[in-house]
Amino acid sequence: MPPATKFPTIFAGRNTHVARVVVDGGLTPEEIEANCNLIAAAPRLLEALIALESAARAGEIGAKAGTKALEQARKAIDTAFGVYH
Repeated sequence: MPPATKFPTIFAGRNTHVARVVVDGGLTPEEIEANCNLIAAAPRLLEALIALESAARAGEIGAKAGTKALEQARKAIDTAFGVYH
């Protein structure tokens, strides 16, 4: 059984509570889990997008700051797919 169907609290890292989920039906367990992963990733996705936008405006894509922003984005994308670092 996927974690989202057992535990209604979504965390985005250790002790970082993001949301509580109530499932009323209509979705498959896979859809529920995917939605929970996306909700958990939302703070990291926003942070990564802000960093990428800033690096792009400063012409730093490919430079150290741009590389760090891309690493943030990759971690956020992984979190959205349920892969945690």
